[in-house]
Amino acid sequence: MDVSRRDLALLLPALAVALQAQDQQQQPGLEGKIYKVDSLPWHVSANGSTRSKAVFNGTTGRGQHISMHITELAPGQRPHPAARQPHEEILIVQTGTLECSLNGQTAQLVPGDIVYSAYNDLKDWKNTSAGPAVYYVVSLEEHK
Repeated sequence: MDVSRRDLALLLPALAVALQAQDQQQQPGLEGKIYKVDSLPWHVSANGSTRSKAVFNGTTGRGQHISMHITELAPGQRPHPAARQPHEEILIVQTGTLECSLNGQTAQLVPGDIVYSAYNDLKDWKNTSAGPAVYYVVSLEEHK
């Protein structure tokens, strides 16, 4: 069977729609739910410097990918090296003190402080407390 370039040009848009529909079916849709944080299990990092609880991870009814986790960071530790991430994040400090750097601007964060980092911002944080620091992170990503 011979397939011309014209035939391919007509088939490609249909293939793209089919692949997008398949991708949407594979990502779990989030429904309204109450999350009891105390019942979520802690997961310890390989080096033991952090513990985290995954709260949710999925797609909203309007197609936005959203996830949330809670992290407990040991004194003097960073969760990862300074990085630019291809999504937006909201960080909310619950306990402890974090030294946060966002695009070269540095601040000491205390309980209740919030950081919004936009797409591709350079960010870094470190626990400067004598004890563990706990913070919440909500990540917003473009629908994939």
